[in-house]
Amino acid sequence: MIVTCGEAVVDFLPETDAEGNRLFRPVLGGSLYNVALGLGRLGVPAAYFWELSADPFGEWFAGELRAAGVTLDCLARGPRPSPLAFVDLSGPEPHFQIVDAGRTMSTFDPAANGALPAGARVLHTGSAILSLEPGGAAIEAFVQAAAAGVSISLDFNVRPPSVSDLAAYRARLDRLVSVSTIVKASDADLAFLEPGTAPETFLERWRAAGVPLAIVTLGGNGVIAATRSAQLRLPAPRVVLKDPVGAGDAFMTGLLARLWEMDAVTAERLADLDGEGLHAALETAQEVAAFVCRRPGAVFPWRAELEAEREALAGAG
Repeated sequence: MIVTCGEAVVDFLPETDAEGNRLFRPVLGGSLYNVALGLGRLGVPAAYFWELSADPFGEWFAGELRAAGVTLDCLARGPRPSPLAFVDLSGPEPHFQIVDAGRTMSTFDPAANGALPAGARVLHTGSAILSLEPGGAAIEAFVQAAAAGVSISLDFNVRPPSVSDLAAYRARLDRLVSVSTIVKASDADLAFLEPGTAPETFLERWRAAGVPLAIVTLGGNGVIAATRSAQLRLPAPRVVLKDPVGAGDAFMTGLLARLWEMDAVTAERLADLDGEGLHAALETAQEVAAFVCRRPGAVFPWRAELEAEREALAGAG
């Protein structure tokens, strides 16, 4: 089972109606919620470890997860309101202004809310929660303790407005990298953390730290990745972009799903992943990300939908 630990946020996406009025449409989001939902829809055993509100948005989140077959045994429910995020799509990367009146994202402590469910093999985390206190420290401690028994998947997924102490945040990411089995960041993440440092430098640094699978996504320039046995660079698939929101989460969903199917989620199996296996995992990751980018509102595919689109694109090509 793959367990995701992190935020569920209602994203308000900007739209314009037929009369030209500016509107915001609510869609369910949050990086770790997205990955849990996406894995469930692809048929991968998944669990979601977080606190959802008892408000109508929280019920909506829980209902979507249940429908996807995601295990909710370690889900906490509470009276705090669901976090909200207003999304600005005017730049090259989506910008999120988060409103968390209940401070769920900054105070949730997984260790105080239970343990990983039986059968957990991977713990996936990252995103804005790692820069918020005291919750970031609690997540870090939980991951450090869990690393002795499960693989750790870390997606930086930096949210700059949430970062108040860059040096402390970078130090936390470095500590988490040191216990991680899979590390993924985007070039935009890395440009914020260390402007002017080449993505390849980060790959080398993470591999030197012992990370079995290190990945940097490059937007329209594709992706680079390295294991002990292989290093690859894949171009980006051709996509008519409708909405970039959720693309990074979709990439992680596809990556983890393919690695799960390959039974390659342990440090040993990942370190020995050859070029063919790494190519297959990255190709599926890009495929799921492309599916999401072709649709507005971070719509994650069911397995049947992904297979149908794969066949349609193959036929068109």
